[in-house]
Amino acid sequence: MPFTSVPMFPGDLYDTSLRLAESVGPRSTEAPLGGTQSSPEWRQMLDLGWQGVLIDENAGGVGGTLADLAAIVEALGRQAIVAPVIARCAVAPLLLSGLVDQPVVATLLEAMAAGDASVCPVVDTGHLVPGAASALALRADGTLQGRLSGADLSEPATHLLFNVREGADATPALLLLPMADVLPLARLYRGVDGRVTVDVEFQGFKPGDGQVLQRGAPVSGAVELAQQAGALLSCVQSVGAVGAMIEQTIEYLNTRMQFGVLLATFQALRHRVVDMYVAYESAHGLVRQLIEQTLLAPEGYSRDVALTKLYLIGVSRAMAESAIQLHGGMGMSQETLVARLATHVLMNSLQFGDKTQCLDWLAERSAAEAVQA
Repeated sequence: MPFTSVPMFPGDLYDTSLRLAESVGPRSTEAPLGGTQSSPEWRQMLDLGWQGVLIDENAGGVGGTLADLAAIVEALGRQAIVAPVIARCAVAPLLLSGLVDQPVVATLLEAMAAGDASVCPVVDTGHLVPGAASALALRADGTLQGRLSGADLSEPATHLLFNVREGADATPALLLLPMADVLPLARLYRGVDGRVTVDVEFQGFKPGDGQVLQRGAPVSGAVELAQQAGALLSCVQSVGAVGAMIEQTIEYLNTRMQFGVLLATFQALRHRVVDMYVAYESAHGLVRQLIEQTLLAPEGYSRDVALTKLYLIGVSRAMAESAIQLHGGMGMSQETLVARLATHVLMNSLQFGDKTQCLDWLAERSAAEAVQA
């Protein structure tokens, strides 16, 4: 029996995003790293105004909700599209949303909504775990020292946005640098899914006037909010991918013959598909409920978001392995969409909180609550 997954947030946004995703082929691994030319699909995403979905209308954006962006992300996940949509359309706007009174930020948000600028964010959540040392610091003399890791430069960006610790008292600070100033210091890597990430080694680099946007506790609150949104939307992306994997797997079993009969007639294979389906429906309902409730807590990392991310990391990996095995194994499925989807969910599990980070956040949250009790 065929199966078609039901989108969490159906509507025009989902349908438009799915059509765009289905028109895009696998990302080429031959393109030069750090290119300045946007891919056709990313240019189309910018023209559609996706960067402005979470930007307030007063700042030139759409003023949409997390559910609106989730519809886009889920559709893209169904085709394993490698594009920094979560980082550029959710994390960056949330980091900047509290600074619209600054002319430079107001201008930048308008340019982002219009698709004329794109901000690559990197959030350091080390402050969520006491004793964790930041890899990057802003010294008392105003120079940056250390390494910034994991910036997603799969598509060109005009700016780099990140948080650091400043001075001896480790005051949180938010910096915005032109990407042109950063690229000479960058080292670029291509992942197995085609994603391009950047590490930047700062040794005495001094930000210019006005490039430190904010200092103090509001920075930590904005970072935690943006991190939670990124983690939650990465779960949405995984749900979209595993839903498509189940569809592909059932279609394969219903058409592939072995020993003169369809593979779908083998009971052991049917049981494994049922296990995938049950896990998918559980994840689908859990993530949809969280998105609807918009459980983003500026004060203290949300336990629900961390638990959901931790759960999806394990479940999506298990379903990816099952889908590959039901297609005959790695050697038989390398060129299929299922193989790309499996790689996609594995790499997605490392974005905005991996297994170790989620466990650390949950342990710290539990310890803090125990002290307060």
